[in-house]
Amino acid sequence: MDHVTIDSCHSRWVFDTEQHRFRRVLKDLGVGEDMATTDWRPYHGLEVDPDSDSFVVVLNEAGTRMLRSWRHTGSLCPQCGGTGTEELSVDAIARVEGR
Repeated sequence: MDHVTIDSCHSRWVFDTEQHRFRRVLKDLGVGEDMATTDWRPYHGLEVDPDSDSFVVVLNEAGTRMLRSWRHTGSLCPQCGGTGTEELSVDAIARVEGR
């Protein structure tokens, strides 16, 4: 399974690029076995702006339904003012990815 992971200020976005689905691991709402995750949802495209910290998840083929967010940066994030990112164990990542 190929995955792309993007950290935003409030969650870690996991994209299964083979099956065109994504889910989010919500930050600060549980750890280990009790991680708070959303269900897998289908998506049509992922657009990451190379010139900014923004990204867009295109939900349908027509491009009329989208989710927009910003990547959380490790040193004084301009979106939330926070620093650092949350770490996950290899086992936790495998659970999130459905392995």
